[in-house]
Amino acid sequence: MKKSILTCLGLTLGLTVSVYAQLGPVQAKIPFSFTVFGKTLSAGDYSISASSHMIKIRDANHRIVVMAAANEVSDAAADEKGHILFHCYREQCFLSEIWFGAHENGRQLFTSREEAKLARQETGKYFAVLWEKPGR
Repeated sequence: MKKSILTCLGLTLGLTVSVYAQLGPVQAKIPFSFTVFGKTLSAGDYSISASSHMIKIRDANHRIVVMAAANEVSDAAADEKGHILFHCYREQCFLSEIWFGAHENGRQLFTSREEAKLARQETGKYFAVLWEKPGR
């Protein structure tokens, strides 16, 4: 009996942690091509979800097109509406941050060598795309 109670408690704690750690998915129509983890994605509809140190991007056909490492970042003044932030240089944009709205924590992707090189050559522009909840 004691063993089954501990097993149930362990399963409950595990489910609580995994539910808390998963954010999203959120959907967005990205009006320009962008680069994530060395892969360039065309303009289109995408859904993004995140766990503690990873994001997953799915295309309009629900296929995972990119999985990338990301740091959890905090901002007490985070926007009530979530947004996806891009850093753009000339004609090339890089996914930088995802904020899930009503959460103080977002995800920040690592800066690639390619983006860092462009950032040394010129000042980038920042674009935010608002996302919406699935089913809208």
